[in-house]
Amino acid sequence: MSSRPDEQQLQADASISTFTSALIFNAAVGLVIFIVFGIVRHWSKKIYQPRTYLVTEDARAPELGKGYFSWITASFAVKDHDLVGRIGLDAYMFLRFMRMGALLFSVFTLVGIPFLIPINVINGLNTLGQPIQGLLIMTIGNVNQSWRFWFHLVLTVLFSAGTVIMLWSEMYEYTRRRHAYLLSKKHSKTPQATTILVTAIPRGLNNEEALHNIFNRFPGGVRRIWLNKNPKDLMALCDERDSIALKLEAAENTYIRSAYAGKKDKETQEPERPIGRLSSIPFVGEKVDLINAYTERLQQLNKEIKEKQEVGSKDSLNSAFIQFHTQFAAHSAVQTVVHPTPFRMAPMYSEISPLDVVWDNMNLDTITRKVRTLISLVAATALVLLWSIPVVFVSTIANIDALVKLLPFLKFLKSLPASVIGIIQGILPPLFLAILMALLPIILTMMSNFEGHVRQSSITLAVMSKYFFFLVVNVLLISTLSGGFLKTFSEINGQGFSPIQVINTIAQKLPAASTFFVTYAMLQGLMGPALELLQIAPLILNYVFTKLLAKSPRQVWNVQGRLPSVNYGILFPPQTLMFSIGLVYSTMSPLILPFVAFYFTVYYWVYRHQFLYVYLQPVETGGLAFPLAVKQTFVGLFIFQVTMFGIFLLNQSKTNVLPQVILMVLLIVCTGFSLSSLNEAFDPLVTFLPVALFSEEMQVDKDGAVVDDRDKSLTDDRIPDEEALRSEKASSDRIVVQSPSPPLSEKDTLAAKRDQGYDDLAEISSQLAAVPTPHASEVDSMSFSRQSLHPSAKQSVDRPVSYAAHSHQAELDVDETVDEVLTAGDRIRLEKLNYFQEQAYCHPAAYREQIPIWLPADDRKLVMDEIEKLGGHGIVAETTGAVIDKETAKVEVTKIVFAPGEEARYRLERGE
Repeated sequence: MSSRPDEQQLQADASISTFTSALIFNAAVGLVIFIVFGIVRHWSKKIYQPRTYLVTEDARAPELGKGYFSWITASFAVKDHDLVGRIGLDAYMFLRFMRMGALLFSVFTLVGIPFLIPINVINGLNTLGQPIQGLLIMTIGNVNQSWRFWFHLVLTVLFSAGTVIMLWSEMYEYTRRRHAYLLSKKHSKTPQATTILVTAIPRGLNNEEALHNIFNRFPGGVRRIWLNKNPKDLMALCDERDSIALKLEAAENTYIRSAYAGKKDKETQEPERPIGRLSSIPFVGEKVDLINAYTERLQQLNKEIKEKQEVGSKDSLNSAFIQFHTQFAAHSAVQTVVHPTPFRMAPMYSEISPLDVVWDNMNLDTITRKVRTLISLVAATALVLLWSIPVVFVSTIANIDALVKLLPFLKFLKSLPASVIGIIQGILPPLFLAILMALLPIILTMMSNFEGHVRQSSITLAVMSKYFFFLVVNVLLISTLSGGFLKTFSEINGQGFSPIQVINTIAQKLPAASTFFVTYAMLQGLMGPALELLQIAPLILNYVFTKLLAKSPRQVWNVQGRLPSVNYGILFPPQTLMFSIGLVYSTMSPLILPFVAFYFTVYYWVYRHQFLYVYLQPVETGGLAFPLAVKQTFVGLFIFQVTMFGIFLLNQSKTNVLPQVILMVLLIVCTGFSLSSLNEAFDPLVTFLPVALFSEEMQVDKDGAVVDDRDKSLTDDRIPDEEALRSEKASSDRIVVQSPSPPLSEKDTLAAKRDQGYDDLAEISSQLAAVPTPHASEVDSMSFSRQSLHPSAKQSVDRPVSYAAHSHQAELDVDETVDEVLTAGDRIRLEKLNYFQEQAYCHPAAYREQIPIWLPADDRKLVMDEIEKLGGHGIVAETTGAVIDKETAKVEVTKIVFAPGEEARYRLERGE
């Protein structure tokens, strides 16, 4: 008996020693990584600040100074209103979530640490001989007297109220900024601003005339209709053409490099024609001249694809894109019940970017989507709950003895030296587990895609929901329940399965697991941000590929010109999980609070820098991940409150805490009501634009409130673009209740342009700037003439000419006055812009062009000869930004921000 206190003391010392050692080690390693980052960030501009030169001017970040902390000061020197314009609303709202976490948990730390730790420690159960030692004496599990639980209850209420108030405030701010984003001049020029997707269209209504008659009733009328097609054969041909084009490009680059790679005279050395087999199976087939073979095949594919594109696909899908003249009409139409039969012509979607469309899911009806969603949810739930099984399996087979039993032919491994076996056993388990965790997002993405979402961003949000569910169950709950889900389920079932029993079991085990989560928060906060900044893997891969593997301009560009992006479906859940962990343990083990506050603070600094200088998102959704993150935070809040309810309930038999139990029930009910009200208040505002924002008599003040235009108290402190609502948006989207505006006729449009005269040239020039400057060969040959860009056969694929004729100013029909001052190059760029506008929501195979063969310019003009030969076969080739060093035979790509063939589509999607 006398040895028992000594044993407990040893355990306590070990617990504190382990925590202290982990803190010192992680802090030291994190500090070293930050120091290393401060040094190596000057080595590679591509890795650490690509957004200072690889993006368009309006999105570029200011240059970083040489100072050691300039990466922090430079990012914070950019004000919020400018930051949104540079990084987009998606990234900005992610940063606001991190800032919200930093602010909340900093306040919670200042309140929770001085109040709760003394309450938990002084005269606790450990002083009565209970086996509670080490860091556990600072948890609620050490509380002995019932009156002390009032402190935990009060702070639970305060922390819950503070979180709810902050979430409401952030949602309010988000809706204001989302409305400003949707109404901004930049976004309003994009096709998605005025286009909706209608799904599950009945066969009898799936034609342009019927859809036009239905939707032309909205103010301004219909501008264009795209009936979705299913060109399967054409898509396969386009994929083959891309593959052949890249192979031809590689062969041409090999040919050019061979003229400069040898030791002979660089001015006279003859290049070698690449010879090889066309078969993908090694050593099968005859050797041929690869350039000639690929040129011949690419020429055939170009001809075949062009013919099929002009004929078009007759296999219609049951969905269509409908573009209106006004943004108000699009947002009104998508909220309308169109068809009297359930699940017909529903759901409808607005704000779909052309680059965000999932074409494989365009032909699914509503019932099929619902069935698929149900199957996916069942599969995801089973995966999440049974995830411990593959983890245990991987851990088992990673053991040498287990491997030999499973695979007897590996018994030779047991004869290896003990040091080698130790290395294998130490490396294999984490390696296999890392592979398993890397497969998880892929599996979740496949499940979400199977559900039938029509937008890639919707798939991302579905992955975000599933991944958060996975983390909550397998990190927050299963890690707490020692032995895993199956063992814990068996224990609960043996005691009589009931919701109260589940709550009691979790409440009993959570305080004991607090040390693990304190260490977890500490590790994530000290090591995670530093590793995110260092970008060690991209740095190494960039060096290896640039120096050893990248030989052609496209290969060099893929390494040196592509910017990384983030997947919010994977990035957001760890943040909402940490928020949930911080809430759950905030009053249970307040020692976690400073580490969670530190986590959000440092990550906010780091991600502010990363989004401004490193990451670039291919598609902007207007912050749609943020409302889901708010709802996930409410999940953490409910777990926090239910756990505290369980803890109070467990102590009811020992001390009188019935009042706390009753008040916790009321708190849970109030939180549920708050979440329900939040959904009711903000869900429509997030999805649709309020009518008042289009009114002539209304505008938005600095607080985001719709006010009478005659109110003179407004200041200039408004969200960017919202103050320009009346001047930039009212003329096209203004609601005139008495007489809805009919679509402008072509005659009216041209007359208006003649009245404007040269003033209209500024608008046209700004849109012409969105299209790449044509090459001299294009100007000379006028290869992008109106006939080549708008073949009548291709128009018939999606809509008759009569439906395209409803377009007005944005169609860029230039009158004679303006036409006189347009150069030949401007006309070509104008034609290309019109072409991409008309094809915005066609299936990509219907307009997809050949990938330009990208070759490096050389001193001997060998490349120009090859480009001329390829041009004779109707194959597009160019040297944009690429040169080959005649001394080293290495290719360099400079002074461009788009690879050939990418710019026009990129700018169209953004309305630039």
